[in-house]
Amino acid sequence: MFKFNSKKITAVCLIVSAVLIFHFPFYCLAGQNEGITAKAAMVIDAKTKKVIYKKNPDLRLPAASTVKILAALIVFERIQLDTKVKISERAAGITPTKVNLTQGAYYKAEDLLKAFLMNSANDAGVALAEAVAGTEFKFAQLMNERARELSAKNSFFLNATGLPETNKKQYSTPDDLAMFMREFLKHKKLIEIIKTKEGVIVGSDGKKINLHNHNKMLWKNDCGLVGKTGFTRKAKHCFLGFYTKSGRKFIVSMQGSRKIWDDLTELVR
Repeated sequence: MFKFNSKKITAVCLIVSAVLIFHFPFYCLAGQNEGITAKAAMVIDAKTKKVIYKKNPDLRLPAASTVKILAALIVFERIQLDTKVKISERAAGITPTKVNLTQGAYYKAEDLLKAFLMNSANDAGVALAEAVAGTEFKFAQLMNERARELSAKNSFFLNATGLPETNKKQYSTPDDLAMFMREFLKHKKLIEIIKTKEGVIVGSDGKKINLHNHNKMLWKNDCGLVGKTGFTRKAKHCFLGFYTKSGRKFIVSMQGSRKIWDDLTELVR
C-alpha cells in the first residue's frame, strides 16, 4: 500500500505557497474582488504595468474629477509653478465644487494646482486651463492630444474638470486613467501636492482659502492610498491614485462605484 509522507507533503505545500506569494504579493489578483460595486476598475504595478486586478478595464465611462490628474499633468508640463494666474469671470463663476477664487485676483499656478487636486476646485481648474491654452475648450484639445501620446485609446475630453457637458459625452477607462497616473508619478512635485492633507493659499486680494483633501484614505494610516476622487450623478464615484507596498507602487483606477471607500479598501487590502 502507498504511504503518504506527511513531512514531504508539508514541504511541497510550503514551496508552492512561497512561489505564489512571490509572484502575487497582494490580495487583489486579476479576476477576484468581483464583489466591488464599481462598474470598472484596475490595479497595476506602476513600474512594470503588470495587472494585479481588472474588471472591465476598457469600458468607456464618465470619469468625473479623475480627469484632473491628466489636466494637472499638462499644466505642470507647460507653465512654471510661480506663474501668476488671473482669475477670469468664467473661472470665478464656474459651478461647484469650487474654493471661491476672487475674480480679477492673481494666484500662483502652484497654489491653484493645490486647490485643483486637493479640493477638486473647478474654478482653479478653469483658471489654469485658460492660463495654458487661452480657453478651456482649447485646453481640452491638449488633453486629448496628450492622452493619445500616452497611448490612451478610449478617452475623450471636453473640459478640464470632468463636469458633464450638455448633450455631449466625455469618457475614459480604468486602463487609460492608469496610463495618466503613471506619467503623473514621474513628477515629485505633483505627488507632494496630491499627498497633502490640508493647506492654505492666498491670492493677490489677501483672502486666505483653506484647503482640505477630499481623499479620506489619506487619514487611514494602514492604507496610505493617495489619489484623486471624483463624483457626478451620472459617473457615480470614481478614483485614480496609487499606494505603496513592500517598496513598490501600485496604481488604482476605478469608475462607477456606489460605495467608493468600501471598494477602495477591498482593492488595496
